[in-house]
Amino acid sequence: MSVYSYWTQFFPPRNGASFTEDNLPDLAGKVFVVTGGSSGIGYELCRVLYAAGGKVYMLTRTKKNAEEAITRIKDHYAGKDVKTGSIQFIPMDLSDFRNVKVAAQQFLDSEGPDGRLDALFNNAGTGGWKDAPKTPQGDEYHITANSVGHYLLTRLLTPILTKTAAKSPKDSVRVVWAASILVEMTSPIGGITKEFLQDPFSEKHAGVLYAQSKVGNWFLATEFSRHQSESGPFGSGVVHIGGNPGSYNTNIWRHVKDLIKYYLVYPTLRDPVYGAYTYMWMSFSKDVTMQEAKAGNYATCDGRWHPGQRADLLLAIKGKEEGGTGRSKEFFDWCEERVKDFV
Repeated sequence: MSVYSYWTQFFPPRNGASFTEDNLPDLAGKVFVVTGGSSGIGYELCRVLYAAGGKVYMLTRTKKNAEEAITRIKDHYAGKDVKTGSIQFIPMDLSDFRNVKVAAQQFLDSEGPDGRLDALFNNAGTGGWKDAPKTPQGDEYHITANSVGHYLLTRLLTPILTKTAAKSPKDSVRVVWAASILVEMTSPIGGITKEFLQDPFSEKHAGVLYAQSKVGNWFLATEFSRHQSESGPFGSGVVHIGGNPGSYNTNIWRHVKDLIKYYLVYPTLRDPVYGAYTYMWMSFSKDVTMQEAKAGNYATCDGRWHPGQRADLLLAIKGKEEGGTGRSKEFFDWCEERVKDFV
């Protein structure tokens, strides 16, 4: 890792985003699911996709917040010469596997037998939360809300993603997984420790728990891409890509101490619309292919490939037969075991 690698993620090139709301293609007829879409990056992404004609499903926890967000989005474009799409709220709590399954089914029912899903944005999550509660299934909160809940949602939506990919241009159907600058700054050696997989409650530091969950999203993106086959349960033809959308002024910082928040974090934060631009590159750029996804390539803010990840993390996404540690696949299998009663 170099100083430049950190610097370019905190302070990306000015006007460097190749996809913005001004040049997004017409999305009429396309369907999108955005988790955590009522605020922050997810809100901006829902807004931009809606303005481009997309059919957007906002999967988030709180009905009041979602309804207010949808009203703001629609009011923003009212009276403007914009051919908007549609936007619909589906309640979902990623920390509760039963709730995730209900939300996935509600989406599938809404789309019907001829429905489609062009991109799933696994955006929602929690920041580092000291003394976070256990989930309804008794699991560690950070890894569940940020990673395993999204794993379950993706598994449940894999059939419709695969069906859409079969009738779409190659590599155009995508699943976007949100990571973080803390993947490389504060995650332990190997990204996720063996001890954590054996006992998730063995780790007590909220910052490490958060960082591991974001590493987990990168690992899951890589492994989903590698596990695909024509007849298997993990789909076919769907590109999964992980990356750091950047650092933004959103409510993910609500559990962070004010001293850290105001004096160390805030000076580096940007408007969350730039995070949406990063997701748009991950979802629509022709530079993002199945080959890149299977290699574990990692996107970063404003839509670029990472200049060079930590060596131990690169070893983690390689199998032992390739000279790596196999931790990425180990985590993927761990998630499958966690959700087996809900798929």
